[in-house]
Amino acid sequence: MLDFFDWKVEMVGSLKPYIDKENKRMAVLTNVDDEIHIVLEFDGDNHLVIHPRWNIVITVLGDKHLRLTTNS
Repeated sequence: MLDFFDWKVEMVGSLKPYIDKENKRMAVLTNVDDEIHIVLEFDGDNHLVIHPRWNIVITVLGDKHLRLTTNS
């Protein structure tokens, strides 16, 4: 499980996160870095904004707790 600015994010082993702490952004790619599955970032009001692609499944497990899996 990964902590991302008070959010807990679980993801399958085939995904790899890249975190930009300065800009409060995270991109999640495949392990071989060939495809972006999702980007998460915080807006000016500190709300989490999610930019998913068609090949990602987002499951809300609780307050500030997500699980990311792929469609394939």
